[in-house]
Amino acid sequence: MSYQVIARKWRPKTFEDVVGQDHVVKTMRNAIEQNRLAQAYLLCGPRGTGKTTLARIFAKALNCEKGPTIHPCCECNNCKEIDAGNSMDVVEIDGASNNKVEDVHQKILETINFAPISGKFKIYYIDEVHMLTNQAFNALLKTIEEPPAHARFIFATTEADKVIGTIVSRCQRFDLRRIAIPEISGQLRKISDAEGITIDDDAIFALARGADGGMRDAESALDQIISYTGSNITEQDVLGVFGLVSREAIEGIAEAVLTSDIPRIINLIATLDGSGKDLRRLTAELIAHFRNILIYIQMGGYDPSLNLTDAQIETLKKQAALTNTAAVLSVTENLIELDGKLRLSLSPRILLETALIRSAKSASVVDLEKILKKLTSLKLELGGGDAATTASPVRQSIASTTPPPAPAAATPIAPAPAAATPIAPAPATPKPQAPATLSYSAPAAAPQRNDFYQQQRPIIEEQPKQEKSQLDDLESDIALRKRVEKNPLVQEVLSKFGGAIRGVKK
Repeated sequence: MSYQVIARKWRPKTFEDVVGQDHVVKTMRNAIEQNRLAQAYLLCGPRGTGKTTLARIFAKALNCEKGPTIHPCCECNNCKEIDAGNSMDVVEIDGASNNKVEDVHQKILETINFAPISGKFKIYYIDEVHMLTNQAFNALLKTIEEPPAHARFIFATTEADKVIGTIVSRCQRFDLRRIAIPEISGQLRKISDAEGITIDDDAIFALARGADGGMRDAESALDQIISYTGSNITEQDVLGVFGLVSREAIEGIAEAVLTSDIPRIINLIATLDGSGKDLRRLTAELIAHFRNILIYIQMGGYDPSLNLTDAQIETLKKQAALTNTAAVLSVTENLIELDGKLRLSLSPRILLETALIRSAKSASVVDLEKILKKLTSLKLELGGGDAATTASPVRQSIASTTPPPAPAAATPIAPAPAAATPIAPAPATPKPQAPATLSYSAPAAAPQRNDFYQQQRPIIEEQPKQEKSQLDDLESDIALRKRVEKNPLVQEVLSKFGGAIRGVKK
C-alpha cells in the first residue's frame, strides 16, 4: 500500500476522535439520539478545523448498517465507502468547480428523488458552497426547504458571509472554532508517540503555534519535519524549516521593549532578519505576547483562557512587574499599526525597528495617574494636608489669589420687627423707596407723635440700615468678581471656554 500522509491517516473516524469542536459534536449526537435531524446543515470555519471530517462522520452515523447511531462501527461496507469517499449514497461536490445552475441540476436536482442504494439516507455534501452563483443558490432553495424524506444536505464554507441569506435560513448553522494550541499539541504528541517519533515539547509547541488553529496544518507540518530530520526532532529544526521565531526570542524582544533597552532590540532584529525569519509573523507573535501581558495585568494574575505553559506563565509574571497598563496599550497599538503597514512595505526591517524603538520610548514614560498619586502621597507626608487640597494645583492657585467669599446678599431680606417692642397689627405698611445714595439720615423726631407712629417707628428706622448693608454687600461682590477675573488661570479658561460658558448661561 502506498504511503498515506499523516493528515489523512489520522483523520478522525468517530465523534469521540474530533478535537476542539465539542459544541458541534454534542449537537449532532443529540440530534441523532432524539431523531431530530434537520434537512440541511451549514458548517462554517477556517481551514483545517474539521468541516469535511464532521460531514463524513455524520454521514456514517446516519448510513451505518447499525444506524442511525452516534457510534458508527467503521467496519461495515457503508462506513468504509464513506471514509474512502466513493459511497453512492454520499455525494461529495466541489462547489468551486461545480458552481453553475447546470451543475446543480445535473448532480442534485435530477438525482435527489432516487432512493438511496444501500444506506437509509442520500446525503449531498457541497464543499466551499460560497463559490456557487446566485442562480445556482436560487435553484436549490425549494429543494433544500422541502427535500424528499431520504435526502439530507451538508454545506461547508470558509466564508459564511458570502452564502446568501435564503440558504442560511434553511440550514442549521455551526461555526467551527480555531483549535487551541494545547489541543493541537496534545494531538501531535499522540501522533508522534504512535509513529515512533522523538520530538521535544518546545518543537511541538512551535508546530502548534505556527498552525494558526488548524489541525491539518499542524499535521502537515509534522509530516514535513519528519521528512527533513527523521525520527528525532528538536525546536531548532522546526524553527529552521518553517522560519518561525523561538519563544525565547519573542520574550527577549518584549523584555527589551519594556526596559527600553534599544541596543538589544536592534541586535535581536538584526539576528532574526539575518537568519531569514518572517518579520510579519514576528510582529503577530509580539502582538499576541503583549496581549497576554495586558490580560495578566488586568486579571491580577494568570487566566486559564491564555492556555500557556508553566515557563510562559513565569515569564509573564516577571514582565508584567516591569510595566503598567498604559505602557502595554501603547506598545500594542504601535505593533497593530505596524502590522498593517508591513503588507505593502519593501523594507519591513526598518519599519519593525522604528516601531519597536518608539514602543520602547513609550513604555518608559510613566503615566500621569501614577505621577499624581506620587505627588499626593509626598505632599501628605511632608505637609500633613488632606488629599482634596493637595490634588488640584489649579484650585490652589485660584484660592491663593481669591479672597474668601462674602456672605450671600443677593436676595433682599424682609425686615423683622424689633424684639424688645411689641408691635400691634397694622392695616398696611407703606413700602419705603430705595435711597439714591449709600448714606441715609433718619428723620428728626417730632416732639409729639400719635400712637400709630410710635408703634411703627422701630421698623421705619431699621429699613435704611438693612438696605445700606445690602448695597455694601453688592459692592463687595463686584470687587471680588473683578479680582477673580484678573487671575491668570481664570483668564486662560475664559479665553478657551468663554463661548461655551455664555451658551450655557443663555
